[in-house]
Amino acid sequence: GGYAVLSGTSMATPYIAGSHALYMQAKKSKPHGDVIRKVLKNTATISSNFNSTTKASAAKQGAGLVNVLNAVTTTSSITPDHIDLLDSVHFQRTVKITLKNEGKHTETYTLSHIPADALNSYNTKNSFPLGVPIIEADYATVKFSADKIKIRGGKSAKITLKFTEPKKGKASQFPLYSGFIVATPKSKGGVAVHVPYTGVKGDIRKVPIMDTDSGLPLLQIIDKDDTFYEIPKDFIFDLKANKTAILTRLGSHSPDATIRVYEKATNKFVGFVDSENNGAAFGALGRNRDYESDGSFSFNTYIWSGQVFTTEDKTKTPVQLPGGTYVIEIASQKKFTKGKYPADFEVFNLGAVTIASL
Repeated sequence: GGYAVLSGTSMATPYIAGSHALYMQAKKSKPHGDVIRKVLKNTATISSNFNSTTKASAAKQGAGLVNVLNAVTTTSSITPDHIDLLDSVHFQRTVKITLKNEGKHTETYTLSHIPADALNSYNTKNSFPLGVPIIEADYATVKFSADKIKIRGGKSAKITLKFTEPKKGKASQFPLYSGFIVATPKSKGGVAVHVPYTGVKGDIRKVPIMDTDSGLPLLQIIDKDDTFYEIPKDFIFDLKANKTAILTRLGSHSPDATIRVYEKATNKFVGFVDSENNGAAFGALGRNRDYESDGSFSFNTYIWSGQVFTTEDKTKTPVQLPGGTYVIEIASQKKFTKGKYPADFEVFNLGAVTIASL
């Protein structure tokens, strides 16, 4: 027996489900889930970290802590329910929001901006993000097309927001900044509504994907006893007693994390690795954990016995390569790119392996 204090989506889900139920009970209706989600986000309580005088990053708290009483009693809403400013290269400087007065009487709203903590996970040119980000005071600024606006009951108004990236914070360290746009009604007891925003200062395409600080990616031998060895010079894999082990560790997710195989003599692309344990080595892949639940170092292992997919189509049957010498390449698509190879990929050539004919 015992108890623990835990946090995560598994714990949050029943609370949100219960909040939905309370909202529907109070409203005596069954709105679509997306509608209730927006109300809960618009009316959440914006929170701070323990012993902090600033607001916690929207990357951590989202729109805030659910406040069902606010959700049930509000007569206002903001659309959209979140704003993505993207990075410096794709910066969304101008954003329009719609503020709706869902009450019966005319209401006057005051628009304001609450900046939140910026998070820096790459302060030392590290290839794997810090386990605990450094909190920085890197704040964006916002100008409103109208600081105050009067809206009749049942009507809505569009407001233009003009954002400026934080002056502080180094673009080379990709600080993630955020904050909240708030609309406060003048009426006594009126519930303020808000929308969170997030952005990254810097070029997100330059965020390292592979954790090279760990010494990976790497080629090794794995024998029938599942023991790893370095590959001796001129070693030939017979694929019965030993196989190729490709080790990777992602510090950042990739829209298309591939392991490509080329014929060494001709440099001809012959396919994508089909691993025995992890299947096709292509497609979207999230970053590795800091450590596994048992405390061991987290990395990906692809056991390769010479089979490849000739295209990025998992419905096709992989083919067995004939004996020969092949070059192994790790190519991970950078974020915010169209996936043009190789320009849009972070590429590592792991060298050549020779496999014997089966």
